[in-house]
Amino acid sequence: MPRHSEKLIAVALDLNFRYAAEIFQGVSDYIAKARLDWRLLPLSFGFEGSIMDLAASGQLDGVIGSFISDRWIAGLRQHRIAAVNLFQLSRICSIPSVCIDDFEMGRQAALHLSEQTACSFVFYSADNIYSTQLRREGFQHALSTKTILSLRSGPPLSHNLAQLHALPRPVGVFCSSDRMARELIHEARRQGWRIGQDLLVLGSDNDPSESIFAEIGISSFQLPTHAIGYRAAQRLRQAQAEACQSDPLCDAIASRIIARESTLAPGRARLAQTAIHYIEERLSDSKLDVGQLARTLGASRRSLELAFQKQFRTSPYRKLSDLRLNKAGELLTSTTLSIEAVGQHCGYPEPHHFSAWFKKQTGHAPKFYRAAHSK
Repeated sequence: MPRHSEKLIAVALDLNFRYAAEIFQGVSDYIAKARLDWRLLPLSFGFEGSIMDLAASGQLDGVIGSFISDRWIAGLRQHRIAAVNLFQLSRICSIPSVCIDDFEMGRQAALHLSEQTACSFVFYSADNIYSTQLRREGFQHALSTKTILSLRSGPPLSHNLAQLHALPRPVGVFCSSDRMARELIHEARRQGWRIGQDLLVLGSDNDPSESIFAEIGISSFQLPTHAIGYRAAQRLRQAQAEACQSDPLCDAIASRIIARESTLAPGRARLAQTAIHYIEERLSDSKLDVGQLARTLGASRRSLELAFQKQFRTSPYRKLSDLRLNKAGELLTSTTLSIEAVGQHCGYPEPHHFSAWFKKQTGHAPKFYRAAHSK
């Protein structure tokens, strides 16, 4: 069968469409930056049969996907198809993996709940896949000698929650999804728990719809899905260049906690974290400043400054500038957006103002910063 000059790359994701879209965009951004002749084929649930058919036909050049076992991957390798695994559904050893740092996520969850003065700790999961095991291990590792209670979904929520009543409060619960966090919050409220005070609830996948239906902001992790897609495309390119013999080490990318009301007691900590979340959602607003931020949150400027000093050991102005700088660096190095567009995303609609500010902060003009990183 005659081949098209483009290389056909399947992106096979057995997960929700929001994450799939972000990963797909990360792959696309790397293709654009590296100027690769790849044509992407998105596949969703039940992709296994389609991939094997394409591999057998000789039409497929590579696969990026969430795979369940090395045994299944062996079929791709028989056809000399380079592949990169996403996420740690099981332990994959035969091909490279690019995934969330699940152990570190568990560790960060324990540290966050400890910082919010939790006296007892609970790990609440829906399954026992490899990533869940790693998160539990990280959670326990950070707590050292402290005992954690492990709960599984399945028994009625009222039964699971009843096991928490005898624990010293506040009780910190790390849930394997925001959906589980939302369901736990609803049942806990029904039983008289005060969320953010008696019960500190932390989710895992930053699903905004779950916070809406929980009627409280659910603290959670911002998953690095775009970065995973971008890095996976890099690893696949390396695997193809090495005739499918790429080093099968795992690239684990850290997630970031977004703290909200479900783990933050009323007071300065909640005010500071609420302010950070508001800023992160509006970095492109060139009119955003400390005064506007204080007015929006219903706090005095002095209260906001004290909250930031206590929580972050810096000022609101400095934190806003740091967040904009981090965003600019991320966009410059992981997308093909123009310098002007990057500036607009970071609150600098005038290109020359953005370039001058960025050079003052980093010592490099945006164009040279991007070029240096590429090298």
